[in-house]
Amino acid sequence: MKTLLLSLILLLHTNANPPATVYICSGAKGKKYHLRNDCRGLSHCQHRIVKMTLSDAEKDGRTLCGFEK
Repeated sequence: MKTLLLSLILLLHTNANPPATVYICSGAKGKKYHLRNDCRGLSHCQHRIVKMTLSDAEKDGRTLCGFEK
């Protein structure tokens, strides 16, 4: 019974949080991700602002923008 209950809690917890959406500047020099599409760090982006998941941004080696901290 405990195993079933723990499995159910784990399953619900895993599905409760959808992947976080972040924003990046699509230029080759961009190394940061942003939590908001109107972040100050994106104001000088000369390329497209692209929406992606947090995990994809981190896989690309991007880190959180200093203005978001």
